[in-house]
Amino acid sequence: MSPERKTYTAIGVMSGSSLDGVDIALCEIKLEAQSSFEIIAAETYKYANQEISYIKSLLPVITDDHHAAHTFFAEIFARHITQFLKLFPDRQIDFIALHGHTLLHFPAQGVSLQLGDPQLMANILGIPVIAHFRQADIDAGGQGAPLVPMCDVIFFKQYDACLNLGGIANISFESASGRIGFDVCACNQLLNYCAAMAGLDYDPEGELAAAGMIDQDLLDQLNAVPYLDMPWPKSLDNHFVHRAFIDTIAKSTIPLNDKLATAVEHIAIAIAAVIIAQPERRPLHQYQLLVTGGGAYNTFLIERIAANAGIKITLPGDKIIQYKEALAMALMGALRIQSKPNFLQSVTGAKTAVSGGVIAYPEKIIAPLPS
Repeated sequence: MSPERKTYTAIGVMSGSSLDGVDIALCEIKLEAQSSFEIIAAETYKYANQEISYIKSLLPVITDDHHAAHTFFAEIFARHITQFLKLFPDRQIDFIALHGHTLLHFPAQGVSLQLGDPQLMANILGIPVIAHFRQADIDAGGQGAPLVPMCDVIFFKQYDACLNLGGIANISFESASGRIGFDVCACNQLLNYCAAMAGLDYDPEGELAAAGMIDQDLLDQLNAVPYLDMPWPKSLDNHFVHRAFIDTIAKSTIPLNDKLATAVEHIAIAIAAVIIAQPERRPLHQYQLLVTGGGAYNTFLIERIAANAGIKITLPGDKIIQYKEALAMALMGALRIQSKPNFLQSVTGAKTAVSGGVIAYPEKIIAPLPS
């Protein structure tokens, strides 16, 4: 792939912390003076129950040999991509940009590990695979997260802020010193944990939460987690979310609906506080917030964010809501091919702007996995 090219047809692959599946997006990325994108098509492939059980059994131990887990995820990703590409037999794919599944994220210890072997995937699919994006930024002294603000700057700069409501809620916006972005708080991980108690994957439109009452004691405990008041740059690790937030919810003896109502309020308060304190923002009644991620479909959560922040929220189309992170991976891959920075120093706190990502080219084509 020539770095002088301006247009790429790429596959972006995202596996989020909420374990709701593997997002795969076929994207066209144009890197020009006025860069643009098109999400041509996209699908989400659910994890099987036994796969989720295996994922939950993995331990975030830096010194462990994770070869088996890398292979496990590479084969899952390759199988789903193979199935997806059958829908587009005539498309020439330039590369696959893989986020991988985050097992651990300890930037203070100099490591962030996303599972999925890119070389094995490249050999199975016969397509270059770019992966392990975060480590280069961490090696440069940054957080290695969040990843998406570069996409926000290039494709969504018309908004005052871009909020993603995934397993973790993260936000980015412009300031006098450049783009700011960070993980705000835990999000769908909390809500889906509670929904699972009712035998559900999630709380549809926040109906269970809307029927509950806020428990002030639990709300105070969640709001008191020191991370919420830490200055940026900062990012959350999934296992910290469990220790600091989910374990607190688990210990509460209040009814399930009240747990959900309280968790929603906690998330809304944390996000609203960031919006209200945002420097150089326009008046709140004119504020334009782009909301994406699975939490955008939680009507009650959106209502509580709007009410706490004093803003109106209009949601984008489904492709942007569901696949913006996969689009961001495709963009990061295109920038990596061109050896251009795909992390923002102002967001991650890195000493230098890096072009992160390991590029794996097919060495030998092996038999495709059965779909």
